[in-house]
Amino acid sequence: MESVKSTITNTIPEFAGTIVEHAFYPFQVDKRMRDLEWATRDLVALKEDVKTDIEIAERKNSSRTKQVVEWLNKVETIEKESEEIQENCRKRRRSFWSNYTTSSSAVKKLHEIKNLCDQKTTFEVTMPLPPPLAHEMPASSTKSSYLESTLQDIKDDVHGVIGIWGMGGVGKTHLLKQINNELCRDRAFDVVLFVTCSKGCSEEKIKNEIIAKLHLDEKGSMEQKPSKIYNFLRERKFVLLLDDLWSRVDLNKIGIPYPMKVVGMCKRKIVLTTRSTEVCGQMEVKKRIRVDVLKWDDAWSLFKEMVTEETINSDPLIQKYAVDVVNELGGLPLALITIGRAMYDKTDPSEWDHAVVLLNQARLNDVEFSCADQSVFYMLRFSYDSLKNDTLKQCFLYCSLWPEDCIIGKDDLVELWMGLGLIDEPRMQDAYNIGYNYIRRLQAVCLLESGGEYSVKMHDVIRDMAIWIINNQGVDMNRWIVRAGTYDKMQEIIEFFHNTENLSFMHSHAEEVCLSFTCSSSKLSALLLDDNCLNNSKSLRLELFSKLTILNLSSNWLEAFPAEICNLVHLQFLNLSWNWFRSLPKELANLTKLKYLHLRGINCTFPKSVLSKLKVLRVLDLSHQNQDIENYIEIFPTIEEDLQCLPDFQALGITVSNMHVFQKFFQTVNVPVRWLNVHNYNESCFSFSSSFLEDFQLQNNLYSLEIEYMYAEFIEFERANAYRGNCLLRRLEHLDFRIMWNMKEVIWKSLDPKEVFPRLQTLDFFYCPNLKSISWVVNLPCIRKLRVHGSKVMKQLICINELKSSGIIVSQHSFPFLKKLTLECMYELEIISDPIITFPVLEVLRVIDCHKLKKLPFKSTNPPKKLKSIQGIIKWWNNVEMEDGSSKSSLQLFFNKC
Repeated sequence: MESVKSTITNTIPEFAGTIVEHAFYPFQVDKRMRDLEWATRDLVALKEDVKTDIEIAERKNSSRTKQVVEWLNKVETIEKESEEIQENCRKRRRSFWSNYTTSSSAVKKLHEIKNLCDQKTTFEVTMPLPPPLAHEMPASSTKSSYLESTLQDIKDDVHGVIGIWGMGGVGKTHLLKQINNELCRDRAFDVVLFVTCSKGCSEEKIKNEIIAKLHLDEKGSMEQKPSKIYNFLRERKFVLLLDDLWSRVDLNKIGIPYPMKVVGMCKRKIVLTTRSTEVCGQMEVKKRIRVDVLKWDDAWSLFKEMVTEETINSDPLIQKYAVDVVNELGGLPLALITIGRAMYDKTDPSEWDHAVVLLNQARLNDVEFSCADQSVFYMLRFSYDSLKNDTLKQCFLYCSLWPEDCIIGKDDLVELWMGLGLIDEPRMQDAYNIGYNYIRRLQAVCLLESGGEYSVKMHDVIRDMAIWIINNQGVDMNRWIVRAGTYDKMQEIIEFFHNTENLSFMHSHAEEVCLSFTCSSSKLSALLLDDNCLNNSKSLRLELFSKLTILNLSSNWLEAFPAEICNLVHLQFLNLSWNWFRSLPKELANLTKLKYLHLRGINCTFPKSVLSKLKVLRVLDLSHQNQDIENYIEIFPTIEEDLQCLPDFQALGITVSNMHVFQKFFQTVNVPVRWLNVHNYNESCFSFSSSFLEDFQLQNNLYSLEIEYMYAEFIEFERANAYRGNCLLRRLEHLDFRIMWNMKEVIWKSLDPKEVFPRLQTLDFFYCPNLKSISWVVNLPCIRKLRVHGSKVMKQLICINELKSSGIIVSQHSFPFLKKLTLECMYELEIISDPIITFPVLEVLRVIDCHKLKKLPFKSTNPPKKLKSIQGIIKWWNNVEMEDGSSKSSLQLFFNKC
């Protein structure tokens, strides 16, 4: 009872107080509204202070807490409700009850505002963010044409390691940055790491950069860091982007989890950029993506973007010069951007004219106005500096002696290197193999590009960079004078300087070249004047070049041997091929240091005992001596005895008109024949017996065989009784049948083509009007390039039944390496091959004047995987029908009219 009394006693005063308070509400409306307005203002000010604190913290990589987000939402709600109460107060009818309800609402809202202000002190406004595992990077908005396909390769589960490669300045880093940004946005990976490697980068540097980007504990020894990286990444989906890799890095030592594939729910990827395919191999790249230079339209657009339309259109002449500049830069983005920026404010046509002149002189660095360590040449030079040895660097520099955009024969290049002494091997085939290896290594780092199956080419800017390096980074522009392919005048006057070492004026078609000196002596060691129209050597003043070691006057119109050559006693390489003189002077014996003598396509004889005095002669090429068939003179009697006196002789090129004489020559003189050119006129059947083809020197040295200008109906390869079953022409790579008027077929008597030609790569039938079939070529294991021209009777190129009837067993895998098939002037040809024959790696199919050929040797739904081009005239293409009756629309993108 007492407790009840106590409760009532305590409650009544509190209750009474509330009643009294409420009783005053109708009379305190104005005060309550002022209190609410001031409290609301205080709350809004507090809200703004909190937002400012949040903004400052977010700039320091912190994030607002969930509690403060909820608090801000409540503040926004109460702020609106307070405004409504105040608005309702202004609109109320002034009655006792309305005054009461308005005051009551204001008091309630004041309590809520007070509670919110008190809550502010009970929680943290912000908290540190976890370190981001993907960072976007600044990158040009111009989207790389390779972006979409490369992203698809990255997201697919097929390839764990992807290599993006190409020459310096071509846009590999730009592409990788765009890949990084796209992957950061779409969250296909938990972790996206971009690491710039660059030249000289170490595994330790990469390790430290990954540790920093993952915000892992940097304390501890270097041996502990890989474990930290590994433990962090092993349960996450990650992609590691390595930019500008120059050599192999061991990712295991860095701590990158292996294998590179999908493991459980975790996808692991490596994407790297490099200038070298060798690095791709060292890093176990499974998918290579070549980034090439821009096509002309894209190059022009990029250049205009850098220069601006305003500058381009400021004068009618400037656009013409701008086109010339873009042509000179060859689609290389780095050069287009750099030169474009340099020409940004150039509105005087004379400035553009001067820029074109400088670019033509390989002086790009004089146009760009960049700092030395940021110039185009400087950045491209890293590829040159990365070459393994000085010999390879020299080999690269000598490639610049050819004209811009010139297709350079690989053999021509290797022979020049041999003449320079850059390759010096006791066996000639070894020397060529080393030369081919050098070419592959230069191609692997994008300093040379493929010009075809047996040729290369040099990008214009790379060539200019080589000339810049040669001439001491542009300081000494007279050390090498390169005027190749200029086509300026019918007569050229070329000025020499005391320090000029090499001069190239090849492929210029000049009728006369006059060499002028600024001093009495010359250091000139190499003079290259091939492929001009010179008919007289007097203006060359060759007698003044006492130190000359290399002279190339091939493919000119010289009607007499330049006698002054015989005084060049230091000469080691002499090429006079494809000229018109018919005799050699006995003074040629003065050239006692001569190692390489090329006289292709010249019907000339040697004076007695001249060759025997050229004691260090290694190569003598007298092949293709058929310019004047009626006056052809068999050369064997004049060189037979002399060749036996040459201890270092390695390679002979020779033309044969009588195989009996040739075989007798072989019995007398044991010389290595590398180039053999055979023509015969009277026999109806021309036979190669296995006993002859087994000759050691032919087997191990013959590289090229041409059979031409014959009336024979059959070419026969016949097994001899003593045949031991080994490969015959094991080194032969090129076989040509040329201008064979009556030849109907090649007959195989108990011999298989692959036994005779195990390494044959190119096969050419040129103007063989009566040729009926070449089905046997399907059994050539290494054939890469096949051309058939001028057959007027052949209806089917390759027929399985013909092979079976001749006893030749057909290989299950036909043409495993054939890349190019050319069919020209085949007027009766209807079918290329039976359906069973496949062309798995065919890249180019060229069909010219084969009007009856309407079937392609593959289905439109399953073309060769590496097909790049189908060439022909539009009328022929429109009449082509698919073997399976399907539409050829899917092949339309491969068609190129010619």
